[in-house]
Amino acid sequence: MKAKLRPHVAALLLLIPGAATLTALPAAAQQRAVVGAPAIQSIALNADDGLSPGSVLQFNVQGTPDARNASVTLAGSNITVPLSQERPGSYRGTYTVRRADRIDPTKVMQARLQYGNQTITRSFTYPPGFQALAMGAPAERTRDVPRDQRAPSITNLTPANADKLGERGRVHISATLGDEGSGVDPASVRLRVNGLDVTSEARVSPNEVNYRENLPPGRHSVEVRVKDVAGNMTTKSWGFDVLDRDEAREGGRDRDQARDRDRDGRDRDRMSGGSIPLRVTSPDNGGVLDANRNLFVEGRTAPGATVRVQVEAVSSVGGVLGLSQPVADQTVRADRDGHFVVSIRPSALPLPGTRFEVRLTANDGNQTAEERITVHQRQS
Repeated sequence: MKAKLRPHVAALLLLIPGAATLTALPAAAQQRAVVGAPAIQSIALNADDGLSPGSVLQFNVQGTPDARNASVTLAGSNITVPLSQERPGSYRGTYTVRRADRIDPTKVMQARLQYGNQTITRSFTYPPGFQALAMGAPAERTRDVPRDQRAPSITNLTPANADKLGERGRVHISATLGDEGSGVDPASVRLRVNGLDVTSEARVSPNEVNYRENLPPGRHSVEVRVKDVAGNMTTKSWGFDVLDRDEAREGGRDRDQARDRDRDGRDRDRMSGGSIPLRVTSPDNGGVLDANRNLFVEGRTAPGATVRVQVEAVSSVGGVLGLSQPVADQTVRADRDGHFVVSIRPSALPLPGTRFEVRLTANDGNQTAEERITVHQRQS
């Protein structure tokens, strides 16, 4: 009888209602804190479904108030959970277990608090109920938690899309990250500049990503990718120009005059109808999608004109039958210099030999223009 009850007792020890949340014991017992020095007193851990995928782990660390940074790292995994101070000396954070996670409750949890240049850490063992999972005891679900199905957001892009920067030293690239569900996973953030992964050189937090670099004159592209802790992903791509010294100087002197001339010309053309300029600068006609199957279309047209980009995928079955389907339809507005950028990830299946027919239509009052290019699926 005692043998039969033991797994159920272990399961009950795992999850106790909030008022009786289990508190982990320090790995090194009887540690003494120096009076007046920052210290970590305890850590509490609770969960709604043990360590199973989808379970929400809740951490509560008690320590000296007003730490600049706080976190818990689970030894034996790559999991670090950021904490925030809810009230003086009480730091809380949550983590949603993923299917690929390997959490070993026989190892330790390391709490970390940072005060200015001083960082203190303290290791704790898992509560007994969690350690029982390593011996095969079942986890007992105590409540249903709605799954997060909403992707995170990427906003406040710097430099702005299609911005033009004069030569002025290091370029600052940044974006604000947000998520209203399970929260941003900082470890998932990836930053690419001109196709190169520079994440290791960037400053990444749950709220933003920042990167500075001396970029040469020319066109530059940026891609930010982020997931929340539930695995939902968002990708944002944009581009900007760095002008050389002569372009920046002459542009500053002539831009207003050129803009006035363009405006007068557009006003005359609107009265009589006709066509407007439209030129695709990237990709080249006959080019291929990048390794991530992203289609990054940019070009120039009349300042302020709207540009509609329609993409149709054409595939063949057995080299005979052609299948055609629309996969994207986006409309953007050109900036004040006539530059536009569209980032598209075609939704068609990645069949070898697929080509994408891209049709661009620019409109400005009574004026229109059209361009077509073909882009091919990269052969695997």
